Amino acid sequence: MRDQTEEKLLWIAILKVKMIKHPMRWVFWALAAFFYFYEYFLRVQPSVIIPELMSAFSVDATAIGSLSAFYFYIYGPMQLPVGIMTDRYGARRLLALAAATAGFGTLIFAVSPYYWLASLGRFFMGAGSSFGFVGMLYITSHWFAEKRRGLLIGLGGAIGALGAVFGEGPLREAVNAFGWRFVSLILAGIGFLLALIIALAVRNAPEEMIAYDEKVKKEPPHILKNLMIVCANPYTWVIALSSLFIYIFTPGFGGLWGISFVHSTHGYSIEDAGFAVSMVFVGWAVGSPVIGKLSDYLRAKKLLIIIGGLLGALLIAAVIYIPNWPLWTLYILFFLLGFVSATQLLAYSYAIDINPGPTKGTAAAFINFMTVVGAALIQPLIGFFLDRYWTGEMSKGIRVYSPSDFKIAMTCFPIFFLLSSLFAIFLKKFEELKVP
Repeated sequence: MRDQTEEKLLWIAILKVKMIKHPMRWVFWALAAFFYFYEYFLRVQPSVIIPELMSAFSVDATAIGSLSAFYFYIYGPMQLPVGIMTDRYGARRLLALAAATAGFGTLIFAVSPYYWLASLGRFFMGAGSSFGFVGMLYITSHWFAEKRRGLLIGLGGAIGALGAVFGEGPLREAVNAFGWRFVSLILAGIGFLLALIIALAVRNAPEEMIAYDEKVKKEPPHILKNLMIVCANPYTWVIALSSLFIYIFTPGFGGLWGISFVHSTHGYSIEDAGFAVSMVFVGWAVGSPVIGKLSDYLRAKKLLIIIGGLLGALLIAAVIYIPNWPLWTLYILFFLLGFVSATQLLAYSYAIDINPGPTKGTAAAFINFMTVVGAALIQPLIGFFLDRYWTGEMSKGIRVYSPSDFKIAMTCFPIFFLLSSLFAIFLKKFEELKVP
C-alpha cells in the first residue's frame, strides 16, 4: 500500500512539472475556450435575423422558435454521452470533429432554400456545440494544476457568454452590411478552420498522465445504474426544476425573442436592441464567478437561488410592463437579469452535494439535460403565444407582432422565475447536506 502511495505521489510530481513547463498548454486552452465562444455565437444567431428568416422561409413565430430550438433538441440529449466519449477519446479528436460538425451545420443553414433543411443545419450546429463546455473542462483538468482550474473554468464560462454578446449586436451590424447568408457562410468557414487548427495543435494530456490513466484504469461507470440512483432522489428533481425555470429566461429571451421584444415594445432599432439584450450574457459572465464565490462564503445555495428567482421576476416584470425605458436603463436591467440568472449555476454543485460519490458526475449531467430541455421548449412556446394573439398585421409579406402581443407572450418569464424560487424553497439547507 505504501509503495502504491509513493508511486502515485511520484506520478503527480512528474505531471505538475510537465503541466508547468509545456509551452503550448495555454494555446490548447485558448482553442478550447474559443470553440466554446464559437458555439455560443451560433446558439444565439437566429435572435438577430428573425425578420430575415420569416421572409426567407415564409413562416410564423412558432416555426422560428422551433427552428432555433433544433439546436437544443440534440444539445441536451448529447450531454451524458459527450462526457463518456471525452473520457474515452480525449478532447483533441472530439473537439476537432465537433467544430467541423458545427461548421457543416452552419453551412447548411446558410445555403438552405427550405425550412426543413435550415432546421437540419441547426440540428448539426447543436450536435457539434454539445462538446464545447466538456472539451474545455477536459483541457483545463489535464493541462493545469488544480489550484488554477476554478479560475480557468470560470474564465472559460465568461468567454462563452461573450460569444453570445458578439452574436447579437455586432452580428446584427454585420448582417446589415453583408446579409445573413453571407455572414453565416463566414461562420461556417470559421468552424472548419478551427477544426483544422485544433486537430493539428491540441494534445489531450501529458504523455505521463495518459500512461498513468491506463495503468490505474478502472471499470467503466455504470451509467444506467447511476442515473437511476440520481432520479430516485426527489431532491434531484426539485433542484432540476428550479434550475430549469430560472435558466429558461436566458435562451428564451436573451437567446431569441428579447431583441424583437425590445424593438417592438420599446421602439429601439434592432441594432440597439441587440446590444442591449446582449447585456444579459455580460451579466452572466460577471455573475457566475461572483455568485459562486458568495455561495462558498455564505454556504447558502438555497437562499441565493430563492433570491435570484425573486429578483429575476421583479426585474423582468419591470422590463415587460413599464414602457419607455431609456436605452441606458435597459442596459442596466438586462445586465442585472443576467447576473441574477447566474444563480442557476449553483444547481450543479447542489446536485453534486445531494447525491452519493459515484453518481455525482451523472447528477450534474442530469441537471444540465433538464435545463436544456427547458431551452428547447421555451423558444417555440413564445412563438406559439405570439401567433396565438397575433392581430393579423403584415408588412412586406411577414407577420408583425404588436407590443401587446409581446407583453402577453413574455408574461411567462416572471412566472418561471417565481416557480424557480418556489421549488427552491423545498430544498435542503446546506447544513442538512450530508451525502457521502
